[in-house]
Amino acid sequence: MISIINNSTTLGMYIHIPFCIKKCNYCDFFSLPLQDSSYLDKYTQALINEIKVRGQQMPSVQLESIYLGGGTPSLLNRRQLKSILQTVTNEFVLLPGAEVSLEANPATLDNVKLAQMEEVGINRLSLGVQSFFDDELALLGRVHNAKAVMKTIELLHAQGWKNFNLDLIYGLPGQFLDKWMQSLKRAVDCSPSHLSVYLLQLEEETPMGKDVADGWLKMLDEDDEWYMFDQAMEYLEGKEFEHYEISNFCKPGYECHHNLRYWQAEEYLGLGAGAVSFIEGSRYVNEPHLKQYVDALSTGEQWPIDELEHMSGRELMIDGLILGLRLCAGIDLEKFKQRFGVDITSEYKEIIAYYRSNGLLNIVNGHLKFTKAGYFLSNQVLYQFIT
Repeated sequence: MISIINNSTTLGMYIHIPFCIKKCNYCDFFSLPLQDSSYLDKYTQALINEIKVRGQQMPSVQLESIYLGGGTPSLLNRRQLKSILQTVTNEFVLLPGAEVSLEANPATLDNVKLAQMEEVGINRLSLGVQSFFDDELALLGRVHNAKAVMKTIELLHAQGWKNFNLDLIYGLPGQFLDKWMQSLKRAVDCSPSHLSVYLLQLEEETPMGKDVADGWLKMLDEDDEWYMFDQAMEYLEGKEFEHYEISNFCKPGYECHHNLRYWQAEEYLGLGAGAVSFIEGSRYVNEPHLKQYVDALSTGEQWPIDELEHMSGRELMIDGLILGLRLCAGIDLEKFKQRFGVDITSEYKEIIAYYRSNGLLNIVNGHLKFTKAGYFLSNQVLYQFIT
C-alpha cells in the first residue's frame, strides 16, 4: 500500500468523477462516456474505499474544501453523492463553513436533483455553460443547448442558490467579438456569483484539435483572442466583478476557495481515478485506468498510483512563484521570502526588470504582479522564471 504521508492540519479535497454523457470535442481531461449507469455504483464504492484508506493514513487532517470535478459529477444520484460525502465526513474533519463544490452539466439538472444536492451538503455549483449560442455549443460537442442553460439558471434562483459559477469559453474558431460579448452579457444577466472565462486551447488528440491540424477549423489570431479577453475584463469590472485570478472573476466574497489552494501552492488530496494530490512536496496521481482502479479497491489491493514528482526546496519555490503570479493580487514579496527563503526581486532581478520595462509585470505595495497587458501573455513570462 502506497501511503501519502501528511503533516498538515488542513487540506483541500478533490474528488474526480470521470464519467460524462458524451466526451466534448475539445476535452483532454480523463473522462469517459457513461455507457452503463450501474457502473456508477461500482465506482462510488471504490471511491468510498479509497476515502477510508486515506482517512486512516491522515487521522488528524481537517478539510477546508471539497471539490467534485470531472467528467460530470452531476450524473451521480442522491444516494451515491450522499454516501461519498458521508464517508468523507466520517473519515475527516470538515471545517465549519467549508466550501463543497460540484461541477454540473445543465443537461443533467432538474428541480429534484438541485434540491437533493443542497440536502446532502453541496453549497457551491459550477455550471459548464461554455456559450449561450447553440451553434457554438454544437461545435464544442456539448450535449445541452442555450435553452437548457436558462432553464437551469431559473431553477437555481427559484431554489435560492447564491453561490454558483458559470464557465465560458472564448476564442472559438470563427467566433467574432460581438458574439463573444453577447454570450458574456447573457452570463452576467444570469446573476452568478462567479464567472470563469477560458481561452479555447486544444490538444492535438482531441476531435477539434485534429480538425485544426487537418485544416477543417482555423483558430483565431492571437491579437483577436487578446482583444476578446481585454473587452471581457473591462466589461466585468464595470459590472462589479472582482478579477482575482487570470481566468476567474467573482462578486465580493465569492472566490472559489478550493481553487485558491492551488494558486497559493497549498496542499490538497485527490481521490478517484485520474485525480492528482499535492502532499509534502510531492505530486501523486491515481493513474487514469478506470477498471484497474475499481477492481483493486473492490478487493482491498493497491490501486494504480504514481509519484509524478518530488520537488526540492528550490523547485517548490518556483512552483509557488508560477502559481502565485496567476493571482491578480500577485505575490506578497515579504511573505514569499519568509516561506521559501528567497528574495524574488534579487533572484530574478533581470527578468523582472525586463518585463516591467515592457509593461507586463509590476511591483505594487510589496506585491509582484502581472499588469492587465501581462495576463494574456502570462505563459511566456512564467516560462522565463522556470528556465
